[in-house]
Amino acid sequence: MAVIHFLEKTACWTAFFFCILSISSPSVVLSSQSAGTIQSGDVKIIGDVGRKVTAGWYGPRHHQKPTANGQRFNMFENTLAHRTLPFGTKVRLVTLDNKKSAEGVVNDRGPFTKGRDLDVSYSMAKQLGFVRKGVAKLYLCQLKD
Repeated sequence: MAVIHFLEKTACWTAFFFCILSISSPSVVLSSQSAGTIQSGDVKIIGDVGRKVTAGWYGPRHHQKPTANGQRFNMFENTLAHRTLPFGTKVRLVTLDNKKSAEGVVNDRGPFTKGRDLDVSYSMAKQLGFVRKGVAKLYLCQLKD
């Protein structure tokens, strides 16, 4: 049990390190673009830094249907659904078990499944490496220009 707790803490700190490292990296830059587009600008972490979340993904069944902010959902863009984060909020997610990361923009509300904190698009789930598994524990960093 202690080993599992140690590994979980190590994974959490590693994910946090990757979030911090990516912020100081000149190649990781954001600006205000349409959902799923990430380009240049300064990046700062705000809000709940290093929060662990449980995520699922959604794709073909919702593709091209309207999202809560009025945009059409595109499963091939890096977007996500969150219950409270404002639309347009940019986040970086890091998978705790494989350390893969992806950046996306909140453009929908949800998830509506108990025990989940957010739903990501198929594109983000693929980048994070949990399409097959369906659900993953992630590390959430909220980013701001």
